[in-house]
Amino acid sequence: MRPSCIYRLAALLLFVLYSLSLSAENDICDFFQASIEAPDGLRHCPDDESPVSFIGSATYTGGETQYDPANFSYSWLIDEQSYSGSEVSYVFDGPGAYTIRLVVTDNETGCTATAVEVVMIGTLPVMEGTMASVDTACSGEVFTLYGLAEPVVWTGFPTEIREDPPVLIGAGDNQYYESGLEFDVFSEGVEILSAGDFDVVCVHIEHVDQSQLSFELESPNGTVIELKSSGGPGVNLGEPVVWEDDIPGQPYSYCFSPQPQFGTMAETTPLYHEYSDNAGNYYFNAAYLPGGNYTPVESLDGFAGSTLNGRWTLRAEDHTLGESGHIFGWTLLFSEEFYPDSLIFSPEIVEETWYRNGSALDGNPAAVSVSDQGDHTFVFEVVDNFGCTYTTSVEVSILPLPEAEIISELEIPICEGDSTLLTVQPLNSDGFGWEYQWQFGGVDMPERTYDTLMVKDPGVYTVVVTDTGTGCSDFFDIDVSEQNCDLTIPNVFTPNADGINDLFEIENLEHYPNAQMVIYNRWGQKVFEHTDYYNNWWDGANAPDGTYFYVLRYTRMGKTRYTEGTVTIIR
Repeated sequence: MRPSCIYRLAALLLFVLYSLSLSAENDICDFFQASIEAPDGLRHCPDDESPVSFIGSATYTGGETQYDPANFSYSWLIDEQSYSGSEVSYVFDGPGAYTIRLVVTDNETGCTATAVEVVMIGTLPVMEGTMASVDTACSGEVFTLYGLAEPVVWTGFPTEIREDPPVLIGAGDNQYYESGLEFDVFSEGVEILSAGDFDVVCVHIEHVDQSQLSFELESPNGTVIELKSSGGPGVNLGEPVVWEDDIPGQPYSYCFSPQPQFGTMAETTPLYHEYSDNAGNYYFNAAYLPGGNYTPVESLDGFAGSTLNGRWTLRAEDHTLGESGHIFGWTLLFSEEFYPDSLIFSPEIVEETWYRNGSALDGNPAAVSVSDQGDHTFVFEVVDNFGCTYTTSVEVSILPLPEAEIISELEIPICEGDSTLLTVQPLNSDGFGWEYQWQFGGVDMPERTYDTLMVKDPGVYTVVVTDTGTGCSDFFDIDVSEQNCDLTIPNVFTPNADGINDLFEIENLEHYPNAQMVIYNRWGQKVFEHTDYYNNWWDGANAPDGTYFYVLRYTRMGKTRYTEGTVTIIR
């Protein structure tokens, strides 16, 4: 064989061996895999400032490759910051989705492996719609606690317009507001099919008179849907500064949703509260619409066929010069299923509980009644699926009920045919400012509106007492029963000390106080006299057997009566 052929054959053999070596090395690296362990979990609360730990590891799968982990090096990228080592920790700053990237290199083989995890720091829910049905309640009155915790969606792209400073609307030439949100994160060609494809459209605003305002939303293809019309009750939105156009008040979020909490804003019954505005003015019993989800005037189904990508425009108009307010911005969120997973998440509320004095109440809404007067704080607590707990509270002032008793002029039961005067006796006040309504058998007695009532018929009499200072009322009743009070006077008694019929007793005389008794013998001589005969009975002492004459003088209901007769002593 010629030398040149030998050289060529050797070169070919070396090339084949080198190629086989590279192939074997690549096959080994295919089995090299990295992983990230998060002992503290991948979901955390926004107020948790403790470091989150991560542990990196790598291995060759299949179990055939011999390797030494001491030869591995670790490179981390967390929130655009680089770290090295198999274990790292990091303190995350605020809500969001943070990508954790690990690259492990086997410095002996040159193989590398990558692992990625996403840490989610939860968002604070909006709880401003939490409220009580009343600010004040009477002792024992049932009222309702409404807890509202709206999860806040985190997105890695703009979903809201924030106006800084807030935009004045309703004063001077500022009658209109318009701004737009541009979306380009959705899959190309995705369209709205129904109202269910929306989450919420929220306007963040305060205004003196909601009836002057209208809102509308326009989609990228030009479809316009009216969210709110002008009209309805002339009440506040949020907490406006009523007398100063240039000072923004406190906004509330008024949202429009396919799953509304309220009807349209024009038909929703206002609530009342007290507040101090940003200029230091105090308002008592101010009427307002609460923040929350409202029914749009026109259904969001009207956007069917509109693309998600493109410019969505919100417009607001103040139709009447005079009262004003400020728009702080607006938010538009679609159903989460449309967004890329890495760009959006929303914690889910999994528990809702009302507490009073540390004790849990039943349900949400919770029906409550409190007897003790004074200011009472009720705490609403929610827990989300990140394990985060959030609380807010409402305060309700409990007012005292009037306390009283009904006093009868005559002892009850009264005698048949008698009348007795009923009088309401205050127990916890002087009764000033009290109003009265008497009832008999549960029915109001016309014109019986005083603290006294003369009654004759037996039955249950009730008086409704209202304290006009607090508006609190309570019921008090008395059962007026009657009995037979006719006198039963014996015509004989036997004072022989045998304990039987030893005294000249008159049955029912207790109903005739201070009755006077005079007794004479057959010759007209007075043998006994007493000015209060009840329980001061004649025992016939020193009087021989025989017949005696008596005169009984007694008074009932202002009338004096006399009864005469005879009684015989037998021993």
